Amino acid sequence: MKGLKVSKTGRELLDYPIPNPASGEILIKNIVVGSNPKDWKIPMYLPNYAHIEGNDVAGHVESVGEGVETFKVGDKVAAFTKMRSGDKYGAYAEYSVSPAGTAFHLGPKTSFEDAAALPLAYMTAAIGLFRCLGLPAPDEKPSSPPTPVLIWGASGAVGAYAVQLAKKAGLYVVGIAGSGCPLATSLGADEVIDYRGKSLDELATAISQTRGGPIRHALDCVSENGTLETIASVLDKNGGGTATYVLLYSDEFLATLPKSVKTSRTMVAEAYGKDSEFATKWFAKLGEWVEKGEFKPQKTTVIEGGLSGVAEGLRRLKEGEVKSEKFVYRIKDTPGL
Repeated sequence: MKGLKVSKTGRELLDYPIPNPASGEILIKNIVVGSNPKDWKIPMYLPNYAHIEGNDVAGHVESVGEGVETFKVGDKVAAFTKMRSGDKYGAYAEYSVSPAGTAFHLGPKTSFEDAAALPLAYMTAAIGLFRCLGLPAPDEKPSSPPTPVLIWGASGAVGAYAVQLAKKAGLYVVGIAGSGCPLATSLGADEVIDYRGKSLDELATAISQTRGGPIRHALDCVSENGTLETIASVLDKNGGGTATYVLLYSDEFLATLPKSVKTSRTMVAEAYGKDSEFATKWFAKLGEWVEKGEFKPQKTTVIEGGLSGVAEGLRRLKEGEVKSEKFVYRIKDTPGL
């Protein structure tokens, strides 16, 4: 099979053997695969990293490993494959292996392009809201009045999915976004604050003036340029709270935050770790919701060239040339296939 090796200095289309699924895994023949920002960051910052990258795939089940009962050959699926676990799990290839527990069925109306925009970002949002923040999930009884939650970056992929999940859970959603404010509103956010033209102090004031009651829970989908500090200051003034973030902060930095604020990093890799049962349950729900039109995938932009176009997609992500969209690639568009 063809696969794209991604390293700090290059993106090279090479021949690889078709991998075999182990026990509890499935092999997917990819139709469309998608990108996430970490796809360029990991090769950039991990020394000597050179592997098939990517973890969002959509296609058909080619074979199943021992013990897999929820999928069969030919099923239309999408999946969140294992990160940093070897070439067999990489998305930028004709075939990818995934744990069965982080794959989900797709209905006939769901496009492969939409499906490839979902897995990693959706599960990041779900783990952040319901595991790290401990908020009630959509199948639990919501609080009355609704618990307010702040979602910073409410129009990016993780944020957009977090807004929808939070509303399904009956929460009062306060979003922060820029040009994507209309998107966050359309997805159900109760209030959306436009960060453009505002200092961090002004944003803190705006958050404090929202109408849903004192905010004590926050999901930071940006995690840079002062977002977590601002969140912590607001929660501290409200008597303390819980915040979760997606990028890496040093222990020294975290120690400077108010003691009344509990922080944790949302780790989507726990979907095939300690949160595996949670992930399997909510991935299954996702397939149903999307098919029924009850959950909206992020807008997709198809990059030309299939796997040969991944280099351009990663360049755009690195340079910030992305606006409330997910980059996806059709495998059949790869030259020579």
